[in-house]
Amino acid sequence: MQRAFYAVALLALACLLLRAARTGLAGDYVDPISHIATVEEAMNASSAIAMAQHGDWLTPRFMGRPAPEEAPLPIWASALSARLLGISRLSLRLPVALACSLALGLVFLFGAELSSWQSGVCAAALLASSHLWHVLASSCMAAGLLTACCIAAVYCLFADPWLETKTALWGFSGAVAAAILTSGIAGILPLGVLGLYWLAAPGKYKPGFLRVCMAAALSLALAAPWFLYQLAAHGRWIRVGAPPQASHENHALYYAIRTAAMDPVLVAVAVVALAGFVAALRQRSFAATLLLCWILATLAFVAAGPFPNAARLLPLLPAMAILGASYGPFSTMRPVWWMLALVAAAFVLKAGAPNSPAGISFAAGTVQPVAPLVSSYCEKERGNEFILAGRDDGFYAATLPLPRLRYAEDLVQDHSPAALAALITTHPDSDFLMPDRYRAAAASDSHVLIDAAPDHFFLLSRRALPAPPPRWSCGL
Repeated sequence: MQRAFYAVALLALACLLLRAARTGLAGDYVDPISHIATVEEAMNASSAIAMAQHGDWLTPRFMGRPAPEEAPLPIWASALSARLLGISRLSLRLPVALACSLALGLVFLFGAELSSWQSGVCAAALLASSHLWHVLASSCMAAGLLTACCIAAVYCLFADPWLETKTALWGFSGAVAAAILTSGIAGILPLGVLGLYWLAAPGKYKPGFLRVCMAAALSLALAAPWFLYQLAAHGRWIRVGAPPQASHENHALYYAIRTAAMDPVLVAVAVVALAGFVAALRQRSFAATLLLCWILATLAFVAAGPFPNAARLLPLLPAMAILGASYGPFSTMRPVWWMLALVAAAFVLKAGAPNSPAGISFAAGTVQPVAPLVSSYCEKERGNEFILAGRDDGFYAATLPLPRLRYAEDLVQDHSPAALAALITTHPDSDFLMPDRYRAAAASDSHVLIDAAPDHFFLLSRRALPAPPPRWSCGL
């Protein structure tokens, strides 16, 4: 079984790295229905590059400013990888892809030990073919690493429901600590699973109360030092205020539509398996109880979000995959290859329709139309300050080796053409990239206007300043 675990993990890693090497940073949709891109990835990558280049490993920085509210583990991992392997989209994404690949191996083991090796393969394949998993597990974002930590923590509890062994106790606590260092307060999700399981577990599979308290205390103790340092050094460690709301849909409707549209096969398999799952619960199966606690805790985590965010669904998908593969009629089909053939066919269909909400894509490129424009400017090797009017690049520019980068929103509060015209006048040595809607502000004797499709234009200073060669690729 150990060899099978490594085989599944290696296959998953190869699949994730193929996408990681071909898709631009912040270059895919985490929500393909609302066209919400993976903007967080560009911010994490920018912070990781700054950390790898300039040090200060304790406090992440974004565009030169300390960002102590950002949980550090995804940034630490990407920064270390970039420091060792050089700065590239593949090196920045490698740690999350590796963690998620190992977690997929644990999903296989969970299904195999619960039902059969065929169920384990089916569970792993169902998860690997999910749009959300495919995107977030191959991006340097918190959601993929958080989900990997949750899978590891729950598997430790599955392997030893009493947390009696040192391996299970320290494995669970370490995974929870890593989750907290990945997503802050959201990282306590596995502790919610443990708490629910302690309340609902069958008597002979119930962990002792002191053991539960020990696991929780150890988890918090392992994660606390970094947060205490940020509190002492910067006076805060929690994000102040809520991030902008990407969707104004009803929460329940938003998540129901996204789950069904992005993972119809997984949803269908899980629904068909509900009868068998309920029967196992009635028989007081500890594994079924643990899966139920995992699902309920994750649903509470999803509902607790201040605004709808498709990435919050990711920790739910492994539990659904294990449920569908282990309790549904597919797990008892004879010959067993039919089950695997159905899952493989679903993967092929999704890969054949990469632009659908459920599709998975290995195509090179990016969904950010401004990203190629920023890359082309970077290749000019100009040392002028570069100012972007608007953030429609998804912060992609912050990941490139531009000597001096600013966003107009940081310089002027009024985004009217008159305000931008004044900004251009007072920055004769700066270069600008602007959407066409600001063309009326572009009249300037100190700049040259160059059209840039789609619907943008450059204003390049007539005085080009020298710059050293880029220290890494302009095509991240």
